[in-house]
Amino acid sequence: MSVFVYGINFKTAPVEIREKTVLSGEKLESSLIEIRKTLANINEIFIVSTCNRTEFYYSTSSDASSNNLETWLSETSGLSQSTLKDISYQHSADSVIKHFIRVASGLDSQVLGEPQILGQVKESFDKAEGTGCIGKELTSLFQVGIRYAKKIRSETKIGENPVSVAYAAVFLASKIFEDLSSKKALLIGAGETISLVTEHLKKAGIKDLTIANRTLEHAQELAFQKGADAIHLQDIEEKLSSIDIIVSSTGSEDTILKKRDFEEIMKLRKRNPIFIVDIAVPRDIEASVQEVPNVYLYTIDHLTEVINLNIGKRQQAAEAAEEYVLLGSKTYLQEKRVRSGNILLKEYRDQVESIRQSELAKIKSLLSFKNNDIETIENFSQSLANKLTHEITTLIRSAIAENNLDLLAELKHLYKLESKSTESPKHKEKNDEPL
Repeated sequence: MSVFVYGINFKTAPVEIREKTVLSGEKLESSLIEIRKTLANINEIFIVSTCNRTEFYYSTSSDASSNNLETWLSETSGLSQSTLKDISYQHSADSVIKHFIRVASGLDSQVLGEPQILGQVKESFDKAEGTGCIGKELTSLFQVGIRYAKKIRSETKIGENPVSVAYAAVFLASKIFEDLSSKKALLIGAGETISLVTEHLKKAGIKDLTIANRTLEHAQELAFQKGADAIHLQDIEEKLSSIDIIVSSTGSEDTILKKRDFEEIMKLRKRNPIFIVDIAVPRDIEASVQEVPNVYLYTIDHLTEVINLNIGKRQQAAEAAEEYVLLGSKTYLQEKRVRSGNILLKEYRDQVESIRQSELAKIKSLLSFKNNDIETIENFSQSLANKLTHEITTLIRSAIAENNLDLLAELKHLYKLESKSTESPKHKEKNDEPL
């Protein structure tokens, strides 16, 4: 059985493309179930889908699985297969575990070292497990990957120095307004990102904060924690004319604010500027809003330059973290070899035992024995089988310990064992190097 990852991320596709592939909430769970039902050659799967990436981790015995996934994603997202081929990447063998560790630890994030991704990966795996899409192969990948991602988080300085999307948003705001203390901010959403933005805004001196959300109770809960006001999403228009800064990060599939909303309020504001950061994917703010004079609209992709200002120190930590990536890869491959070798060993022993039982049955049917004679013959056959299999058993165990995949494959072929667990992936990767 081979493990692969197929996906797109912020390095390969802009936000207007990525937003079409986002699978979240109920859509994620239904997608997992649909893939398992319609793509028979995929044995296990979990999907990591965030604003910056949509990735499919799966196990299969078929080289055609990635093509089938690409077809499925094309039909789901409305993107052509040719477009997906241009923006997608694919890894197999040890590249999968290396990529997964980098993703889970934040090494592969748009914001280097951001902490949210670890929780997002765990949640994605749990949902897949809850829908019955997880088996031994992906469990092993996940457990080893998370183990080393945590080591990177705790034993390097990858999480130090503020370079989060939330920090970048507030930093940009400070470039638009010389003094933030007198400004009013509207935060749309009530998730973790908005919570972080609120903290950074308060540190910057903003006292007038309003949190708007579709579920008022969630807005009120966060507002109580942060010392802010709370309103229902439908009451936003009443606040817009007095707001200087807007940061939006919701899971809405529909646009919340449009160009016409700002055309009206800018007349009332007498050209006083409004700063907007739309962190959401799909986007909360209509792109044409940026055409309105004195309205400064930024998306998540615009934050990269700001983020890079404080990225140097984290980059040093990232270099140190690569040692853990390599260690994680070695651990995973060793565990996989042991698991595969043990399966091969069991199959070989089962094969010998089947032959032994078959021959015993023949003797018993041809000859008449007393009970103690039968026991003696069975003991003799068992002892003979053990001695005959000892050398091969030793060879298999030695091959496991020495990572001798050629020998394991040869033994498998020689003894006509059916397991595919020791086969090396033959899948042709579109990109052999992890992103």
